[in-house]
Order: sequence, then structure tokens, then C-alpha cells
Amino acid sequence: MSTKIIIISFSFILSLTLVQAQTTNFVNQDSKLVGLAEPQWFKDNIPFLEVPDTQIEEVYYYRFSSHKRHLRYSIPGAGYTITEFVHKVGYSQKFDTINDAAGHHIYESRWLRNPRYAQDYINFWTREGAGGEQQYSEWIADAAYATYLVTGNKPFILSQLPGFVNNFNGWGNSFEPTLNLYFISPLLDAMEYSASSLPTDDPFGGGIGYRPSFNSEMYANAIAISKIARLNNDTSIAEEFEGRAEAIRRAILDYLWDDERTFFYHMYREDNPNNGLLESRENIGFFPWRFGVPDPQDPKYERAWEHLFDSQGFSSRYGPTTCEQRSPYFDGNQTSQCCWWNGNSWPYSTGFILNSLAAQIKNYRETNLVNIDTFMQVLHTYAETQYKNDKPYVAECHSPYNKNWVCDSFNHSEHYAHSTYIDNVLGDLLGIEPQVNNSFVISPLIPSSWSYFIIENLLYHGHNITILYDKDGSKYNTTGGMKIFLNGELAASQPEVGRMSLNIPEPIIDDSYSRKKVENYASNTNSYGYPMVDASFTSVYDSSVWHAVDGRIFYDLFPSNRWHNFESPNEVDWFSVDFGPGRQKTVDQVKIYVYSDVATGEGNVDCPENVSVEYLSSASPDETWEPAQNQTSTPSTCSPNDVLIIHFDPVKTQKVRLVFSRNVEDNWFVGMTEVEIWAPWPQVEEEGIYEAEDGLITNANIRAAESASGGSYVAQIDANDASVEFTGIWVEQEGEYEVKVYYSNGIENEATMSVKVNNLQTVTATFPPTVNGWGEFDSNTFVTLRLPLLRGNNVLIFRHGDNFAELDKIMITM
Repeated sequence: MSTKIIIISFSFILSLTLVQAQTTNFVNQDSKLVGLAEPQWFKDNIPFLEVPDTQIEEVYYYRFSSHKRHLRYSIPGAGYTITEFVHKVGYSQKFDTINDAAGHHIYESRWLRNPRYAQDYINFWTREGAGGEQQYSEWIADAAYATYLVTGNKPFILSQLPGFVNNFNGWGNSFEPTLNLYFISPLLDAMEYSASSLPTDDPFGGGIGYRPSFNSEMYANAIAISKIARLNNDTSIAEEFEGRAEAIRRAILDYLWDDERTFFYHMYREDNPNNGLLESRENIGFFPWRFGVPDPQDPKYERAWEHLFDSQGFSSRYGPTTCEQRSPYFDGNQTSQCCWWNGNSWPYSTGFILNSLAAQIKNYRETNLVNIDTFMQVLHTYAETQYKNDKPYVAECHSPYNKNWVCDSFNHSEHYAHSTYIDNVLGDLLGIEPQVNNSFVISPLIPSSWSYFIIENLLYHGHNITILYDKDGSKYNTTGGMKIFLNGELAASQPEVGRMSLNIPEPIIDDSYSRKKVENYASNTNSYGYPMVDASFTSVYDSSVWHAVDGRIFYDLFPSNRWHNFESPNEVDWFSVDFGPGRQKTVDQVKIYVYSDVATGEGNVDCPENVSVEYLSSASPDETWEPAQNQTSTPSTCSPNDVLIIHFDPVKTQKVRLVFSRNVEDNWFVGMTEVEIWAPWPQVEEEGIYEAEDGLITNANIRAAESASGGSYVAQIDANDASVEFTGIWVEQEGEYEVKVYYSNGIENEATMSVKVNNLQTVTATFPPTVNGWGEFDSNTFVTLRLPLLRGNNVLIFRHGDNFAELDKIMITM
């Protein structure tokens, strides 16, 4: 594909959105988005909700805004991940991810209209992230299958099956075959300082055992894998994982349930010859219902719910508590201690419990204790908990008795992404039950006191769905009753709230988001190396040039994530992005996420008076900065805490800079939470080529060379942990491919690198000495590998081995 063709198609690609079928217009969207930054993003991405419970509704929109804060763009080819903390923590993995809440993240993301967020993140965990090297307990396969049920994207979920199997098998060292149970410490089950670990010699990380939480999650993963295998007509894998799932389920019921104390318990692995169960109940004992573990034919299990509503059990003002209050290890009086699971109310587990309550009602049976009213009681308390200073807010954990967040450290855990809420509203309260076939099913848990509810702008199998209930028709000017609209047309109705189902057309799959066609060349997740950023002036107050290219977009004063020039003596300042030595890219737009604390009444940073784009021209002898031609802004006038897109005639350049003029009259300054430079990707001369300098580079450097493809290559891959990661390697079908690796090796001895393929297997690449020496490349100097690639976006990680080699590009052919 020629550069010219890429540029012609670029404007079209950027304008691509999901196929927009007709929809309804009952909800005033603007009124729901008051105070939220980037309102258009919400209009493009979320289902709109109206319910009579003000707090449930208000927290619903807040939780979409908090979720948006954690959608992090990583690097070209890999795309979006989702963070747990707004800033990096020491124990996070690649791109600051942590897998303990990945299932929560995926369940929340499945309701976004743009499928790329969930797809990129799932692909990260199956091919690029964990790769069989587990960190915390997880239910990623289960969440991914649940996402497929919403999107209907069968090719994508089938392509992920090998990664799900690999991740599942990665837990093999934590499996006890004599019990058919998995063991883990409470710490690695994301629940340190719990009633399971406090009685041990290591209160923080001790207490390894068999837990109803982790084993239920592994059961759910096995079920998901078996269902995906059935979709793929893979009988062998399906039967294997059906058998593994049933063995785990049976073991949970046999070993972790106590008939006398009517609950599921932690069982220690060590010094426990009789398989005795923990003395204290923990709320992980409610998790099995969420995944369908208890036997629906045996009513004894439903007695567990007595403890949820018992004031000596888990019931509290802002509960449920994580440990029953009658336990000697319970502590509900903490005010600031982080990470204690022996009493505080954690949204992480409350989201699970709400799932389980809804499952008991819908999949088992209602009881005197578990019914729509008590479900609503727990959901409303959950919403009420998520406030701080009378504004919606979520942190790590909350006092069970007092109106304060306990784990809420400054500039760290604000808007903590460690739980579900959106999924509890849409999947549990409204009862949307995504199906594998061409049907839409809803079974709401709506109290009789409600006279209306609506969910609008819901994308399901590629179709627009609206569900509303209007008791007498006065709220939405319709006839009374419950209705489903399909692509803007009334498709079904009934007079009362209740279960409804509807046949729908085949899924509409928008695959434009699957293959990477445009990527953000400004992003730098490392905060060093390239892309390199600089500015004429950077404030010393909560400002960094790296914050503007870290892939994180949010507009809060705290937590801070911005570059600004507060106290600059200049009327005009600039901010530049350098792609790397010799690394020229053809670009025609810049997206600026304008930060304003003037708009929120918190400071002196606001929209610039003017902003223009310049590029470093290699045409002139002294490489001068030139203004981009025919610049236009969208919107034409800057809007604070929103996106400003500057379009211009395409230019090929190594460096781009933004020139800002500030409001001198009011002495206001300028700032950005992020700058993005989206452009065609990969920018190559031929299909199947991927440049080394476009990948994730660890402990190595980009160098310029006229002989290198694209004008640059990766050198100094010398350190033991040095690597070059090629991401987003697209193939249409699974199979073995020829991979040509273009390189240089300037010593007399051959060099080696290990090549990890989608974190599934590793091969060794051998690089003989090259005639031309270091930093010189030609079309005949390459080594050929035969590698198995999967449909979709593949990842190849080249790691330093023996001696040294430099990498220019790879070429993929069948």
C-alpha cells in the first residue's frame, strides 16, 4: 500500500464510527452529563439510564466517568488497557495493569458501544499480559465470554481461545488434584489482612488455602472455555473443560460448604489434615452463586443468605462487611488503614454479592430473605456508599458504620477501578440477560414502587435497543406498560414489568476496530525514551510533560495528570513531540485534551487564546519549524475540559509541536491532560511489514539510518532484560506464517534472541554476522522463522540472548 493511498483513506478511517442504526430519543442526554468532561464521549459510548432512585442513577453516570479515567491507551498495535489505580503502583504489570480486577473491568466495559476498549484489553491478557504467568486470582475468560454475549462478535471470541486455555493452565501449580481444588493466599486473592490470614504467622500474606472465591472463578473460567470451544466445534477442549468445571464445582460443594454453619468457607492447605474450615465467615462465601456453583435442587444452600442480613453477620449501615461482625478478627472501626479485609466494606466484593443476589432470585428462587426488595436494599446502600462530600466517589474501601472512605490515599486511589457497578445496574437491576442466539432477553428486578425506568442507546449485537417502563404512559408520553424498541421501532410491549424476550436480526459486527488502522504515535507509557516530549515552560506544580503522553485522560485537580505552564512569564509557549531519530511519520491531525481548572473554579489554567501546529521540516537545510498548512479546529472554539482536534494538510515529519498563546489579560495559563497524534498504522511500503521502532522497546534505543526501513531501527539491545515487542501483527486466519526478520550483526559471532509468540510459546532466532556491519541494512539480509499466529492482533517479543543484533523490521507472509 502506498503512502498516498494510506493518507487518502486516513480521513475516512478517522471518521469511522459504529454502524448507527436508528434509535429513540426519550432521554435528555445533556441533562445527564452536566459536570462531566468530554460529554460527546458519553453520547457515543454509554447507554442512558433514568430511574426513580436518584442516587442509583447519579452513581451510574459517575461510574462511567470513573471507568473512563482508567481507559489507558498503551502503544500502537496494543491499544487500550484498563488500570486499577490512576497512577502507577510498584506491583503493577505491563502498562500498569493488575489482573485482580480485570474481570470487573471487562464486565463494565462490555456495555460500552465502542468495542475496541474491551477487545484490546481482552487481547492484552490473552496474548500480551499474563501469558500463563499469573499474579492474582482472575475470571478473565468468564468476563470475555460475557462480553461476547453482548457484542455477538463470534470471530473475536474464538480467536482468544488458545490464550484462555493458556491462562487457565498457568494456574496448574496452584491445583491440588486429590481435592480438585485450587489453592491461593488471601493476598493473591486480592484480600490481604483478612480473617483467613490474620490467625497465621503472616497476617499480611499468609493463610494459603482453598477459597470459595478463587475456585468459583476458576469454575467460571472453565465453563467459559468449554462454551467457546463448543462455538468453535472443538469437542475435545469443550469436553475437557466441562469435566474440569464439574470437578471443581463438586469439590467446592463437598469441601468448602459447612452444613451446620450454613456457609462456604476458606480451608487452609497447611497443617490441616482433617480439612477443617475457617472459624469465621467471610463474604467470599457468597461468591459461588454469582457463577452458578450451588446445586439449584438443594435448598440448603440458600440458608447462607441469612448471614448477609444478620447484624452480627455482614449487615451494616454501609455494608456488607468483608468479615462477619461476630468474628474475633473483625475490625469495623478503622479510619485510615489501607488494604484490610477484616471488616471494611469493599466495593470489590459488594459487586460480586449483588451479582449473587440477583442470581439467587433469577436462577434459583426467591425466598423470604432474598427477593426484589432486599436486592434493592443492598443495591441502594451500595450506591449510597459511593459518595464523598456529597458527590459520587469511589475509593478502595469504606467504613461499615460511618460515612467515610477508609482506604483513600491522596493522589493515588481516587476513583479506584476495583469493582463493578454499571454491570450491577444493567445486568442485575434491569436484568439484561445477553444471549448466544439471536434474541434479546430482559428480566428486571424492579420494585413495585417504581412507576418508570428506561435504558436507551444500548448497543446489543450491533443493534440499538431501548427498554422502558412507564406505568401510566405519562413519563414518556407513551401508552402504559413495558416496551422494547429495536433500532428505533417499537418491537414488543406488555402491560406490566416482567420478563420479556425478543427475536432480533443477525449480529452486526463492526470489525473496523479489530485491525489496527490508525494508532496514537504520541503515546509513551514509559515516561522516558521515545516518543520524547519537551516544552518551553513546565510548571513545578503538579505538572509533567510526560503526563501529556502517558495514555491517561482525566481532568481532575487531584489526582493530577497534566502538563501546564502555570506561572510562565511567556505569552506564547510550545509543547513538542519527537517520534525518534529518523522516525518520520505522515500525520494530518493532533488531538488536544484541554485541561481547565478555571472552569471548575480550582485554579488559573484554561483554554488557550490560540493554538497552532508546527512540524520540523527536513526539506530546509537547517531543519526549521514550519506551520502546518490549512489548519482547522474542531470545535471551532476551544471548550474547557474537552477535546480540541486540529486538522491540517498531511506532513511527513519526525517532530510536531503545539504553539499556545495564553490569556494574558486574565493571567490565565494553558494545559493538557493528553495530546494524541493519530495516524495510519503501520506506515509501511508493503502489507505485512512491521517496524521495530514502532514496538515496545525495553532497555534499547532507536537509531537513524538511511538504509533502514522507515529511516530508523532499534539498536543497543544489550542488557539481559532488553527486548523489542512487535504488537498488532494482524493475520486474517490462524496458521503457521513465515516471518522474515531484517537485522544487522557487526561482530564475527552469531547472535541469538528468544522470540515469544503471543506468550504461548518461545523459539530461538539465530542471527549470523552481517557483511555491512552495525546499523546497515538491505533487502537480502534477514533470517526466516516459521511461527504459529492466531487470527487478529498478534504479539512477538524479541528478547536479548547471546551476543548482539540490531532489528530493523519484520515481514509476515503465509
